[in-house]
Amino acid sequence: MPLRPLGALELLEGGFRAISANPRVMLGVSAVVFGAVAVISLLLTPLFGGALASFVNDSLPAEATAGPGGEFGALDFAGVDPVTGVVSLVATTVLTGLLVLSVSGSVIGRKVPAGELWRRVRGRVLALVGLALLTSVVPALLVLLGAGLGALLLLTGSTSAGVIGIVLGTLLGVAAAVWLTVSWSLAAVALLLEGRGVVSALGRSTRLVRGTFWRVLGVLLLTFVLSSIATSVLVVPAGLVAGVIQVAASGGAADAAALFITLLLSTVASVLVQPFVSAVRALLYTDLRIRQEGLDVELARAAAEPTS
Repeated sequence: MPLRPLGALELLEGGFRAISANPRVMLGVSAVVFGAVAVISLLLTPLFGGALASFVNDSLPAEATAGPGGEFGALDFAGVDPVTGVVSLVATTVLTGLLVLSVSGSVIGRKVPAGELWRRVRGRVLALVGLALLTSVVPALLVLLGAGLGALLLLTGSTSAGVIGIVLGTLLGVAAAVWLTVSWSLAAVALLLEGRGVVSALGRSTRLVRGTFWRVLGVLLLTFVLSSIATSVLVVPAGLVAGVIQVAASGGAADAAALFITLLLSTVASVLVQPFVSAVRALLYTDLRIRQEGLDVELARAAAEPTS
């Protein structure tokens, strides 16, 4: 990464360069983490999904589950069991931390081994998970709060006012959620690279983004679009193949094969996409600090220091 302020396209290009600078960590570690999550999901989904499906089927009236497609299968609940969800959250959060630290080394031309990355991240796992929960749950609650406040107008007996209130409330909630998401988008990077606590990292990210909100939003949107396209290239065909398998055959073997194909290509997509997303955020953090705090001088000095 050139030690100067970068444009939006340069940040995106830097995301790809960060992967090529240390592919063993950026792709290798991602493959190990997401592969482990896929195996756990493959093992636990039939267990939890089957139990949940049985519960739903037993709870519904007989006529509701009669006929083709009436019953819920284990595949319908893929990924909904709490154990898999928690494992996936923790694994993705830890991986993000590892990738951020790898990119921070690549900025000054250094390859950080996976073992050293883990030693630096393992003490911050709980903080990273707590931060991930906050940055995910709070924006969602803002949307629900906006819609809920609008729905209160329905209690007045005016249907039209209630509908308008729900729409406006939801829009306001979405706007607040977007603002908060962008403002907190660099919190994980600040938590790791500056050794901050959760609350301090959120405040640090907000201060860095302040005054450059629309630029940060644009970079994040471009990153989201590119990563979504890359994911769709693999995930959409996987869904089609899984659907064909279930239509052509029935029973547990067909469900298992469809689930395996879906998880396999979803895992490949995650391995390719997550390093890019994490790299762009780490580079965006560095870019903002160069613009606002002259971090390029400190980075140039660190790059010139001999490695031990």
